[in-house]
Parts: sequence; structure tokens; C-alpha cells
Amino acid sequence: LIAVPPLDYSPGHRYAWVASALGPLCRRRGIGALAWLSNPMVLPWHPRTMAVIHDVNEWKNKDKGWLRTRLRSVAYLDASLRFAGTVVAVSRATEEDIRRFRPNVAGTIDLHTVVNGSNSGLVDEPSMDVPAPNAPFLLSVGRIDPRGKKLPEAVAFVERLRHLTGEPWELQIVGGMNESSAEGGRAFLADVKALAWVHYHGHVSNRELAEWYRRARAVIFLAEHEGFGLPVVEAVSFSRYAVISRRNTAGLEAGGAGVIAIDTDDLESGARTLLAALGASPVPVQGEALPTWKDAAEHYADLLERLAGTSP
Repeated sequence: LIAVPPLDYSPGHRYAWVASALGPLCRRRGIGALAWLSNPMVLPWHPRTMAVIHDVNEWKNKDKGWLRTRLRSVAYLDASLRFAGTVVAVSRATEEDIRRFRPNVAGTIDLHTVVNGSNSGLVDEPSMDVPAPNAPFLLSVGRIDPRGKKLPEAVAFVERLRHLTGEPWELQIVGGMNESSAEGGRAFLADVKALAWVHYHGHVSNRELAEWYRRARAVIFLAEHEGFGLPVVEAVSFSRYAVISRRNTAGLEAGGAGVIAIDTDDLESGARTLLAALGASPVPVQGEALPTWKDAAEHYADLLERLAGTSP
């Protein structure tokens, strides 16, 4: 067991430590191979490395400014493609993005796609009481990042459901905030506070989250720049439809028949599609088995074994 600094709090401190201290630490401890399972920071003086890439937001989404986007691209993505011995994409959509944005590099690296499992252990959590309404509701799960997660569009979508059905549909929002989106998140929550049918519950335990999924009519997750949307998988695991943006190709891949892909510029049509699906079958019916985490774990085990056994 090796103790390292708290690397999740400051990107600058994290990168400085990885650049200056990780290589010497590996040499002292006789570590001959590394595996970055998220946000990889791979440098040429590190041991043999496997870098797992979840998405390529740094190449697709310029909302955070050109300079920040460029720095993150260099530090996380381009360095991984250049210096990692093995690169893993967590979805076919992420692999396609890597090949599209870096075609000259993708053909020269050891690139694998290990599709994340479409099953969630949350389904095994015991039931409990949560303040769920008797009225039908959609559940929004994830970071409170209004722009990135398209939360205003989720609110507007539920408003369309209320208008179309005359029923008191509600939106239940679960999730925390990080530093980068806190200002926008607080402003969004202040705006929706006046809506009696929108409720924010903050960060909740796994047991509570599981119960919210059980009681929801469907889940809404409209983020467009995702390599793998965990709420989509969790929704389908609980036999709930997942309403996603049709631009989220990884979500289409993860949810199978449980996905309802909509155009976020035409929310009324999307609301009608969801209502039609719920009317035909209250729960989605999967036509074929989706990949499992067991499948992914076995594939990772093979790659890690090969990485550890590769000659320097």
C-alpha cells in the first residue's frame, strides 16, 4: 500500500506531483507498470503505462475556453496517446472520437475498446423511504452543471410533459457540485426554486439513489459530451427508460432498447416520444443482452497481465 497526496483536489498540484514525484516513487518501489483508470497523466519517464480514456471532451467541448481546453487536451489526452503503451477507450463512441480527432496517432498505438458494463450494483441495495411524490416524475442524476448536463432543458422537458398530459409531472434532481460548476449550479438551483414541481436533494447515499431509481417513471440525462453516462446504465438496470440527447452516442450504446434519444432543440417531440413509449410498455424490453462489468473486468485483467509482463 503506497500513500500518495490527495490528488483529486487541485489539477495543478496533481500534475506537479505526477510530473516530479511519481517516476522516482516507482523506481524506489520497483514498480514496473502503471494503470490510469481515469484522467490519465502519462509522461515519458514513467514506467510502462495503460491509460483509460472515458471521453474526449477536451477536443469536442470548447465551453470552458480555448486555453483551458488546450491545456487539458495536452495533459490528459495527447500525452496518453503519445506515451502510454496501451490505450483503452471505455466505449466504441470514445474509440471513434479518438480515431476521428487524432487519425494520424490512432493507427500507430495499441488501442483497445473495453465497453463498460451496462449493469449496476445499485439494484442490490435494500429498499428505504425517500420523499418521492405520488405524482409521476423524472429523475435527473449527476453533477449540478447546468450547461454541461443541460439541466435547464431537463426542466423544460418536464414542463412539456405537464402541458401534454395535464398531469402534475415533477423533476427530482440528485447530485453534488464541484468547484468548476458551482457558480452556475447555485444560480440554476436559485432559478428553479420557485417551481413547486422541481426538487433538489443534493448528494445522497447509494441506498437512497437506488430507491429514487425504483420510484421514477424515467430518467433524464441530456449531457452531450459523455464517453459513458453512468445514469443511463443505472436507469436501464432498474428497468427505467433513459431520455438522452441523440448527440450522446455513448449513451445510445450503453442503454440499448431502454434509451429514448431526443433532439434537445425539439423537446415537445421528445416528450411525445417518451409518453408513447411509456404507454406501450411501462418498462423497456431489451431485445439482446447488454455487456456486463464482469465482461469488462475480464478484458482489463488480460490487458493488465500483458502490461505487467511486457519487457521494458
